[in-house]
Amino acid sequence: MAEPLYFQWQNEVLCKTIYPMRETKLRDFLVYYMEVDLWKQYKDKDISSLKAEVDTYIKAQEAAAITAYKTYKSLRDYFFIKDVRPYYAKFKPVNEAELTEINNFHAMFTESFPKDVRGEKSFVEGMNQFWTNHRNVQRDAVKSKRRRVENMDPTHPKKAVETQELAAMETVTLPMAEQELDQLRAFLKTYDKIEQRKLAWYKLSKGDPNFQPSEAEFLVQYKPEAPVTVRDIVWWKVEEYKVVFEAKNQYQLLEEIYQRFKKEPKRFPYWLQYMVVHFSGMRYASAHGSWADPKDLLVRLNAADVEKKARALDDAAIEKLCAEKIAAYEKGVGNVPKLARATEKEWKDKAAMHMLSVKANGPKTRRNGITTLLVEEARYDEFSLSTEEALKKLEGMKAKFPAWAWKEIVKLTPLRVNHVTDPSWEKLTPEEEAERYSQAAMDIRTVMDAWENYDASAWREEHGRTHELIVSRAVCNETAEHCQHIRGILPPGGLTPKPKWYFTHETEKKLPGAFYTRPTSEKDYVQGASIFWLRFVDKEPNAWQIAKDVKTKSGVGILPTPTVGKIKDGKKNDGKPTITPWKYIAGEIVTRERTIVDPQTKAKTNQKQWLRWIHEATVAEVAETADGMTVITYETSLPEGDKGVSAVGTFKMPLSWHLDDGPEDTYNRSFVGYVPEGQVPMEHLKTTLDWNRILRKKVV
Repeated sequence: MAEPLYFQWQNEVLCKTIYPMRETKLRDFLVYYMEVDLWKQYKDKDISSLKAEVDTYIKAQEAAAITAYKTYKSLRDYFFIKDVRPYYAKFKPVNEAELTEINNFHAMFTESFPKDVRGEKSFVEGMNQFWTNHRNVQRDAVKSKRRRVENMDPTHPKKAVETQELAAMETVTLPMAEQELDQLRAFLKTYDKIEQRKLAWYKLSKGDPNFQPSEAEFLVQYKPEAPVTVRDIVWWKVEEYKVVFEAKNQYQLLEEIYQRFKKEPKRFPYWLQYMVVHFSGMRYASAHGSWADPKDLLVRLNAADVEKKARALDDAAIEKLCAEKIAAYEKGVGNVPKLARATEKEWKDKAAMHMLSVKANGPKTRRNGITTLLVEEARYDEFSLSTEEALKKLEGMKAKFPAWAWKEIVKLTPLRVNHVTDPSWEKLTPEEEAERYSQAAMDIRTVMDAWENYDASAWREEHGRTHELIVSRAVCNETAEHCQHIRGILPPGGLTPKPKWYFTHETEKKLPGAFYTRPTSEKDYVQGASIFWLRFVDKEPNAWQIAKDVKTKSGVGILPTPTVGKIKDGKKNDGKPTITPWKYIAGEIVTRERTIVDPQTKAKTNQKQWLRWIHEATVAEVAETADGMTVITYETSLPEGDKGVSAVGTFKMPLSWHLDDGPEDTYNRSFVGYVPEGQVPMEHLKTTLDWNRILRKKVV
């Protein structure tokens, strides 16, 4: 008998849709920490003591050069092909317009490919950016079409046609553009191994058409002039580990990760373990609306039945029931409901309020009172259930739901773990939509709509309380909030409130060690701390993004003093637009404006930008690698990232990048906020970090 599924990433369909970068981000975690450990192991060694490794390194570089050159030649030849129809035959039917775009791209590539090797890489980089822009246009077209289709009335005459068009865009047009981009990126990557060799051959062969050996032979035989260094050895070993990890599936990668956690538990706190296991590779999109409380659905389903039954009671039955409730709540006599024994103040207050009506003199008031009390009792019964009990109860009711309703219940609850088998699990079919919006479905639709739309952000409070894996997507601040919840901390939602929240904790000194600062060295990046970045944007931010000035204890604010350096006036008349310096307006919010003058038409364009908090990450580790001091974080990539990085997971950047505000136009100042761990939810982690469940085999 197969081991059951415990978590959504264990379901193959969900893993592909919710975790598009699952294995990539698990590998990244292993590689980044391996980089740290290898440098620590080798940095103090003398290269002369590593002769065997140097010899192996040289042979490995030669082999890599041979492989890279073969790939280089194969891909270069591919981009010189005028008509690549056979390479896209798997798309049925092929999108002729997109194929024309690809063939035109090949024609441009062939015509413009440099004859001088010195310009090759920069040319390919430019072509890569050109095609990336084209791919992004296709991606945006898919998003736009998807929004249109999702918002169309099910009875719209073009609904079926446009649904088919969307499917073609998602399964043919966009994948064709991405396949071409993948080829281009693979071609660009070959230069990492052979560019220096190609440049060396070019210098030696320049002016001598009969120079021997040939480029292909030279690339294989080339001996670098620079001696091998310890850094070279470490970089090479990291690449070797990448190859090993590349061949592993998610369970094998998780087993590697488990061994790391087991070996160094203090280095990898529970919050990091939880996030690496359950969020690595998750898609970048707001968690809002990805979860709804199954217990709340049970309440809503039962409330209508309770009210209906209460309305059917005659006056004598109501009087009898009122007397029974008074005895149960005040004397504990008879059939005492759970609500009468409630210890939570919120529920006790509700019961007391309803009992006032139950004991009222007027019969109408008593009827209303007993009805609302019965509904409240049913609510308390359902909310007293565990998540597992509530899900089992819903499973037992499956036959009562129409197919579309059950599909939505599965989508918004952990039932998806064991019930999703269809890749289109998040979308209703046209037939299901028609049934959902039919007159016959009005009653259940009313309940479902109220349940689904009650509170899109309810996941936040629920995760802070239960620490269960309930969302199916997340953006930067939501990912950071999950991290803090496992640290036993309940920060406010969004980006805007957090800087002040951290600063308040620092000034109140109720939590020893709390701080909010503009980082100046690696010492400021404490494990578990939040990093916040600023950016000027062209669109006015919402209330959860806008940057309000919060100065650090040392007086550092969201803008430098004096304000960010100005761009000089009087640019040379080189045909480019004249740009006036930014003018900053600092009030409750910060904006900046400038004027751009077209040199030909003299037309003036005013540009206005708003300062907002753009991103949040959580510090995992600061350590030295062969590339220098590095900050390892748990976060999301920004939404404009390509398909290879737009996900939740472990990331790394040089310390110098973190400490730099960036140039004025792309101002990117950051701050760090920290509070010490609270009460880590160990009881809940017994389930979510149960490695027997995670690996689906006995290991502990």
